[in-house]
Amino acid sequence: MSNDNSSRGSGFGHFMLALLGGAAAGAAVAYFTAPRSGVESRRRIQARVDGVRDTADRLPLALRKATEAARDAFEESLREGADS
Repeated sequence: MSNDNSSRGSGFGHFMLALLGGAAAGAAVAYFTAPRSGVESRRRIQARVDGVRDTADRLPLALRKATEAARDAFEESLREGADS
């Protein structure tokens, strides 16, 4: 019997993926079966889609700024290390 940690980690990752997938599926079923009119459901879905779209539109700029800030901090730490 092998005591390989990588295989246990992989099993845990699959478990977490299945757990999150099941939770998402359950939330979707609850959302779509909740009693409300079709017009209201479509309005709520459109509002969610618009929110996700806005977030997705802002993501590249946020990642670029974070990358630039990390690079600047790294370069500053290199300069400080070279000065000491």
